[in-house]
Amino acid sequence: MKSAFGRVARGNYYSRVLLFIAVATAAPLIALLFYPEESGSAPAFIIPAAAVALLGLLLPALFREKPQNEQPRVWSSPLKDGSLPVLFAWCASIVAGAAPFYLAGLLSPIHALFESASGWTTGGISVIDLRSLPRIFLLHRALTQFCGGLGFVIIIAVVLQGRQMASLYNAEGHPDGFMPNLRRTAATISLIYTACLILGTLLYRIFGMTFFDGLCHAMSAISTAGFSTRAGSIEEFASVPIELVTIFLMLVGASNFGWLLLLVRRRFRRLAKISELRFMLVVIAVFTALMTLSLVTQHGKGFWDGLHSAAFCVVSILSTTGYASESYALWPAASRLLIILLMTIGAATGSTGGGIKLLRVYVLARAAKSNILRRISPSHSVKLMRYTRLQGEAPIDDALVRDTLEHIFIYILVLFAGAWLITLFEGGLVTPGDALFEFNAALGTSGVSNGLAERASNGTLIVQMLGMLLGRLEIFIFFLGLHSAFDKARRALPFGRLFKK
Repeated sequence: MKSAFGRVARGNYYSRVLLFIAVATAAPLIALLFYPEESGSAPAFIIPAAAVALLGLLLPALFREKPQNEQPRVWSSPLKDGSLPVLFAWCASIVAGAAPFYLAGLLSPIHALFESASGWTTGGISVIDLRSLPRIFLLHRALTQFCGGLGFVIIIAVVLQGRQMASLYNAEGHPDGFMPNLRRTAATISLIYTACLILGTLLYRIFGMTFFDGLCHAMSAISTAGFSTRAGSIEEFASVPIELVTIFLMLVGASNFGWLLLLVRRRFRRLAKISELRFMLVVIAVFTALMTLSLVTQHGKGFWDGLHSAAFCVVSILSTTGYASESYALWPAASRLLIILLMTIGAATGSTGGGIKLLRVYVLARAAKSNILRRISPSHSVKLMRYTRLQGEAPIDDALVRDTLEHIFIYILVLFAGAWLITLFEGGLVTPGDALFEFNAALGTSGVSNGLAERASNGTLIVQMLGMLLGRLEIFIFFLGLHSAFDKARRALPFGRLFKK
């Protein structure tokens, strides 16, 4: 056994991922120490955890890699190097996370995969009945969100650091590795999130939640996922302090990992100059004001009540968490339209959130402004656009604008393709608007749903699962992973030459 673990320690990323997934799958068994009456659910977790662990231990022996010289770890490693391992990690975790739901007889295979995918990708859309769900499964859902939000690469890099960890970190959507040592970066980020988790749990407990509810909601809020232990979400607690704690945790989750590192290192001036952070604060302020206006004038709320409801909603949707302090379906159309815009924009780059991302919207807005000024002003009066990122100032040049436009175009194309597939699978049971809203929620991992998932066909659930995976990993990373998998299969299979270009 010792030699097997030694091979894993020296082995590939796939083995490490499988062992981590096995631990994450077995982790909810801790709940049995406090709720022994739920011990009947233990086999649903032990069986998949043991199977995944065994596969992880056998993988280095079954697929021995040729020894290669260790290469310097740099942050600029090609994304293609890490796209396939990252895609493998998320797919394997979704399958393993679905097994307990299925083995316990709680959900069908497709519904179990959907619930697991919604947790690991921090999508937050649920198809399970929470009213009688054992606590061990509630903890399982919360853990999938927390681990999925923090990311496999960061967690694994804390323990084991291989020669491709930098490219894997970039491939998972965290390109701002301004600290030279990846393990140190990963450890610091993990420490920040653990500290916020402990703080959030304690604050929830102080303000009226049970310790168990506080732990689950803290994991969910900081990962911007949106799963709750209650069917009515945060609304059931009817507590302003609890909502304020949730806003704080959601803002942490919606922030770029690099911002948190700057905050810990007390580089406040450098942090205050970051363009995306400033833009996020502007978006929150503007949308809160607009939503407050709508709720006060159209929904009969008082100013302070409307401001409180609007602020919680804006942070919840922009962070792609999806927690609700009240039923948004009953809000005026103007407020619901703002919700749609927020879930499309999404959180910051390099965060746990989804959506188009704030930086891309910021770059596009700056480019549009520059184009307008260029048309109405003399050419010499239009200055070169610049913005501030973690590494310092950088130009908003044609290449950046082009990449931004390409991503947004692909995002919109995928959005409409997914909505069209939903209308195809659901027939006349769903309107085009509802299909667009539902797939937008999946692609943006916002956790807001119009209830379609609970009654949807298997085809629609599969489409939404793909949407959540695309949104969590970034669209190009997903397709790079598929291309890399196909390329490896083409070279490995005897008939692979038939697919050569």
